[in-house]
Amino acid sequence: MSQAKRLVLLTGAALSLGAASVAQADQSNDNVRAIVSEMMSDAETRSSLLAGGDAGHDGKFFIAGDGFRLNVGGQIQFRYLLNFRDDDVAPEDDFSNGFQTRRTKIDFNGTINKDWDFRVLGSFHRDGGEFGLEEAWGRYNFANGVKFRWGQFKLPMLREELVSSSKQLAVERSLTNEVFTQDRSQGVELSAQYEGWRWAVAFSDGLDSENTDFNGGGGSLIGGFPAFKTAGEAEYAFTGRVEFLFSGKWDMFEDFTAAKGQDFGFMLGGAAHWQQSTQTPNPADVDIDTFQFTVDASLEGDSWNLYGAFIYRFQDFENAGVAGNSDASDFGAIVQGGWRFAENTEIFARWDAIFADEDRFGSSGEDNFHFITVGFNQYYAGHAAKASIDAVWSLNDTSNLVSTGALSDTGVGLLGDTNEGEVAVRLQMQLLF
Repeated sequence: MSQAKRLVLLTGAALSLGAASVAQADQSNDNVRAIVSEMMSDAETRSSLLAGGDAGHDGKFFIAGDGFRLNVGGQIQFRYLLNFRDDDVAPEDDFSNGFQTRRTKIDFNGTINKDWDFRVLGSFHRDGGEFGLEEAWGRYNFANGVKFRWGQFKLPMLREELVSSSKQLAVERSLTNEVFTQDRSQGVELSAQYEGWRWAVAFSDGLDSENTDFNGGGGSLIGGFPAFKTAGEAEYAFTGRVEFLFSGKWDMFEDFTAAKGQDFGFMLGGAAHWQQSTQTPNPADVDIDTFQFTVDASLEGDSWNLYGAFIYRFQDFENAGVAGNSDASDFGAIVQGGWRFAENTEIFARWDAIFADEDRFGSSGEDNFHFITVGFNQYYAGHAAKASIDAVWSLNDTSNLVSTGALSDTGVGLLGDTNEGEVAVRLQMQLLF
């Protein structure tokens, strides 16, 4: 083969290889462009879905789609407490102080569609950190505005208890509320809200019977009388509450504060409850019928708020070892108010009292207990970021409250004292998310 032919063949081979390489490069570039285009298209689709409301934050963190929505939130209340007493009982220990994680909650709630909603609320206990169930319920919303709820929830009774712990005026609810509280129960509830009034009725396991099984124990006595704080499984219980809105809007009364420039609002409420304690074959159990009612009034205006409530409880019970039945009548009262002297700074004061049945303690010590609370709130982002400080002053010897189990109450901050004048100072930072 001549030199010229060799050069022609080599040149042709080189050109062929070059063309093949160019073709392969073009193919590779086409693949890359196709992949990038697909990724960009997918990203735009996902961005469009998010913009359409599938996930995000609109005041609450949420995931939504096809009529379903799940809200995820929580609450953190962190405190420093100082408790001053003048206790004559040895060994004398007149001062206690320290930090407390009062509330740490995780809240899941939302809707299945426009007709169904739900909530699961849990919290970590301040002493030990155990996680426990607070609420778990589902609800169906009828077209006429009536709602049917079942599960574990707060009974429609005391307004102070019905207002969230994250939206209280003082650092903590009153001791009077803690003694007469309905707290949470397991049962069913019907409710409805209209322009000028709303109502709710419930059939349940009784006052403060959360996380109890259906075969829980019956009633018991302390010193010949039922405990101040009624709790545990009841045979059956009925609760009803009604509220009338004379001025303002319903959402004004979701808390106890009033912002600067707020319109005037006035709401009047009332509730009643009756329950029969569980019947068991245990001879130590005592049959106790409990009737309780309350009336309350809430007023709010430009920078100021005022709330008052009266509570009455009557208990008829079989006194073990004594012929016939016995009864007890206990009363409670609360008056509180606040004023925002600056846009985000508020001062407040509260008086609450417990008036025990005069036969409950006989001639031994006090049977009337009065408490004064004063303090202020600083709102950084409404209730979502709020700093509070207050002081609770017990005007009476509270040793009888200790003997009946109402104290000590580390949630309130009062431990009980054989002398009058116990003081609890509470500093709190709250965050909601």
